[in-house]
Amino acid sequence: MAESLLPFEDLRIELPEYVKEDGSKGSPPFSTSKHSFFQRETLKSIGSGVGPRTEYFKKHLVRIFEQIGRPVPYRFTDHLGRERSMDGGCLKFVGPDGQDIAEFIEQDGYIVAVRPKPVLIPRYGTTVSVAADIELLSKDTSVSATERVLLIDARLGQGQFRSSLLAAWHSRCAITSCNLPAVLRASHIVPWRLATNAERLDPENGIPLLATLDALFDAGLISFNDQGDLLAKPNLQAHPNLVETGMRLSRCPSKRMQGYLHRHRRINGFEH
Repeated sequence: MAESLLPFEDLRIELPEYVKEDGSKGSPPFSTSKHSFFQRETLKSIGSGVGPRTEYFKKHLVRIFEQIGRPVPYRFTDHLGRERSMDGGCLKFVGPDGQDIAEFIEQDGYIVAVRPKPVLIPRYGTTVSVAADIELLSKDTSVSATERVLLIDARLGQGQFRSSLLAAWHSRCAITSCNLPAVLRASHIVPWRLATNAERLDPENGIPLLATLDALFDAGLISFNDQGDLLAKPNLQAHPNLVETGMRLSRCPSKRMQGYLHRHRRINGFEH
């Protein structure tokens, strides 16, 4: 049954043991068994989506989704090199509509990846500001359902925004040229809170960066001039391993990107 549809993706995700309420180990929602792929119509709902096992599934589905910045593959390899797949019983528990838990990514009629529904992000997400922004978007009636999905994906640094941004930079960090997807972040140049919806979806308002550089950029500790040279705040001199002299973007910013960078520099005190 679609055994070779997709291989196990090497994500090296760490997953703690699933423990029942009585302290005993139970069958985990992310199983080390090699389950066959499921079709949506075979997922007969057998519960309300409430319970400790489903809570484990929801929590770690969001955590993995945040970590890799895209829907969670049905099959992947954990940090111990074990092949894991989503347990069919757990998928059946949330049913073919996913309840308020999951959205299914399908290929040839089979579920190949799972995305947590937006309602889960504020509850289980680790970044409070991101969770709050997504909750606001979920309630925003001024945008269409389609645009809402695009904006939520963009706030998470994934979806069409991430795909377009990575395509523009050949799927590499704009500074180090690292091409490992799991550690690349789709960074907004003009911060989310100060950007319009159009700017939030504009790939020119983004830079693909390694997670450490993304954190520095988001915190306003580094920026870039119009030629793409990295600018660093003086207090980073005490942390020489974070950035190196001469770092720069791998290509010269476009005119529109220069405009976004100008605003980033002004917001973070690089221009007076």
